[in-house]
Amino acid sequence: MSSDHNLLLLFQLADSAFPVGGFAYSYGLESAAKQGFIKSEEDLRKYLITFSQQLISFDFPFVSDAFGLDADKDSLASLKKLLGNYDAMLMNPMIKKSSCVIGRNWIRISKQLSDTIKLEELDMIFSNKNLSYDFPIVYGMTIKILNVSYHRALYLYFYMALRDQISALIRLGLAGPSRAHIELRYILESFAEQISLYVPVSHKHAYKSAYLLEIAQLSHDKVYSKLFQN
Repeated sequence: MSSDHNLLLLFQLADSAFPVGGFAYSYGLESAAKQGFIKSEEDLRKYLITFSQQLISFDFPFVSDAFGLDADKDSLASLKKLLGNYDAMLMNPMIKKSSCVIGRNWIRISKQLSDTIKLEELDMIFSNKNLSYDFPIVYGMTIKILNVSYHRALYLYFYMALRDQISALIRLGLAGPSRAHIELRYILESFAEQISLYVPVSHKHAYKSAYLLEIAQLSHDKVYSKLFQN
């Protein structure tokens, strides 16, 4: 795949219209706002920074290990272990459910974008072995099959997660489109070098850093009136 064609694929994958459903999940942002965690522009920026730091400390190691797996050569046990360890570190059952929905949608749509048989084979492994379609693991394995380079894959993962937060911010009325995209640009610029210099870390060293966000996620179902039916 040529670099220009590869770049066009990235644009398509990053588009908010790409039908994986991530934009419909606020990852606790709604309940965090209802509990008073976000009251000002300063709070909003702190929230996005914290969210971004946890993407790197927790999600990136799982994406990295999944990117390093080869469905043709690596044992099924390695994949099962990676999925099991990811599941063990999730506190919120709704995060698990959302991750699997997005992961299943991601691989389904990816198969429609590429004619490589490897994506179909990977999907069959998850389906036939009744494995959990956890998004970071599914993403890491499929994005490698799509011939996206490692650091571009990290940039894309980071951007999609932030893009969905920006969409949620606007829909919740926490920020107008202009303010929300100013914050998006600030975050992307602030973390660009860290992502470009990121050295793969084993998922064994993954850790959660946004504990208040975790609490907000756990209490989402107690929010009386919800825009995001997680």
